[in-house]
Amino acid sequence: MVYQRKRAQHQRIDEQSQQLHRCIARKVLAQPELMAQVTERLTQRYQDKLMGYGSYLHWQAILAEFPDREKFTAAMTASDSTTTRLRRATIFTGILNEKERSDCLAVPFE
Repeated sequence: MVYQRKRAQHQRIDEQSQQLHRCIARKVLAQPELMAQVTERLTQRYQDKLMGYGSYLHWQAILAEFPDREKFTAAMTASDSTTTRLRRATIFTGILNEKERSDCLAVPFE
């Protein structure tokens, strides 16, 4: 029973993260200048050994889809286990302010 509750909590967190990354993708596509801070953060985290080479490459592949709206959004919100895991330690911190974040989570999940 406890295991099922934990699993449901993790699933809900992953769904929220996916929703937030959908909103982040929209904002970054609308404000392409934000990509500079994202790519800088990715490089810095990798150089500081805060992420492995595989994660670094996966994020690079996601960022490579920019500025194609459909491909970038699909890459950011993919439901495979690797992308789900990457979103837990996102490189997109600070893109949404608290109001944007709250507004994003208030919308039913897509």
